[in-house]
Amino acid sequence: MVYDAIIIGSGFGGAIPALRLAQAGKSVLVLEQGRKFTEKDFKQSWDFKYSSKFLSITTSDDYQTFYRAGMVLGGGSVVFSGLMNRSPSETFDFVDYNGYTVWPDAVNRQVLDPYYDMVESMMQVRQVTWNEVSKTGGMFAKLLDNAGLTCDRARYPYVNCRQCGYCEAGCIYGAKQSLMHNYIPQAQAAGVEFRTGCRAMLIQPNTSGYTVSYIGPNSGYNNSMSTEQGTIVILAGGAIYSPELLLRSKQYLPNLSNQVGQNFCNNGGTRFGIELPDGLPSIECYKGMDSAGVMTYAFWKDYRITIEAGTSPASIFSLNIHRPGASGWGLDFKHWAHSIYPSKLIIGNIMGLVTGEGYVYINSNGIPTVHFPLTQNLVNYINRVMAPIQQLAKVNNAIILETMPSGFMYSISHMLGTCRMGDDPTRSVADSNGQIRNYTGLFVTDSSAIPGSTGVNPSTTIAANAERIAAYIVNNW
Repeated sequence: MVYDAIIIGSGFGGAIPALRLAQAGKSVLVLEQGRKFTEKDFKQSWDFKYSSKFLSITTSDDYQTFYRAGMVLGGGSVVFSGLMNRSPSETFDFVDYNGYTVWPDAVNRQVLDPYYDMVESMMQVRQVTWNEVSKTGGMFAKLLDNAGLTCDRARYPYVNCRQCGYCEAGCIYGAKQSLMHNYIPQAQAAGVEFRTGCRAMLIQPNTSGYTVSYIGPNSGYNNSMSTEQGTIVILAGGAIYSPELLLRSKQYLPNLSNQVGQNFCNNGGTRFGIELPDGLPSIECYKGMDSAGVMTYAFWKDYRITIEAGTSPASIFSLNIHRPGASGWGLDFKHWAHSIYPSKLIIGNIMGLVTGEGYVYINSNGIPTVHFPLTQNLVNYINRVMAPIQQLAKVNNAIILETMPSGFMYSISHMLGTCRMGDDPTRSVADSNGQIRNYTGLFVTDSSAIPGSTGVNPSTTIAANAERIAAYIVNNW
């Protein structure tokens, strides 16, 4: 059988085109490396043995940071924090350090708005009420208010949230309206075939389109590969695995852009802590939605950043949170951690517009690896965006906490740009429709296609862009 479309990955970039193509009468096969989880399979646990069942963890080659991605049916939608705000209009005008306007002219906020509408309707995204904001979120908003700054409730795909704080461990209550509650069951009803436990390894052109070779659950100890054929192939494995697949396939796709794997961007992610002053009521920072229900755009105009607060399980201290100049381990550290947790600790995450200076490659052991050094440009960015946060702490008699042995953690989960769209063929992998240059019928619709930072959590923009590209494919194939 030759499928009309084979889609590799079932997250936002995969499940959305799967549904839309099936609704247009196309035969669709989705290959997902992870397994299927239901609410009965999830646990309220941060144990690594548990989370490794549905997360893929990749370290940078200097071991200074790590990157996590959903490896489960539904992808990142199952294990993300739930924050789903739209990218501000100015995001799409971003010019990088090299003078390149990273977003294609054909993609902007006005173009994406109808697709944002579709995603938000499908996933029941809404702005939460103040009654749903956790004590952590409320306190973060109060700190900003004390400084004369604004903060508002964020947008989430949640229905009857229990505020348990385990959004990223999988919602046992089914409150998070992940793709498992909307796009995927609708796609299945429309005839899409989802195969879990299948890791795509190679893509080869053939006379009818493309052959995809993959290792499946029945491959055995020798990892013998199975094959399927599709008229078109859509890459939706994320910013590490989509370029990995193309790099593995380069012997069969010799005209791929040399930009495959390049332009790795962390969405400007910078993580910091706030130690609240004495005398305030306990914020019980382990309770609430993972992103605490609020977000501030107060620094967007001057710094092009947004900030979300987060709830924090006790395991957060494994990320080396400490006062500047102090140690992140030892007896004194334990006494200090006990004194601030869970009453006085807020974790904040900055998202902003930065140039993607890293890259993904396959190392000598055949493993996809991220090279993302702390460049001078990134150091300058972190120093610049932390300056108003330091001032915010000063106004509130609070202390900014570091999240690395020295400095601030600069990436975890927002990975973008490694197969990016663009107008300049020498600086991008795909055109504005997500079609990979020189290979008709080969598309990319996931986070790797997003050309640069989104200014907010990228999930909504990834999803809207997938809807947009899906519409193009339906209308042109």
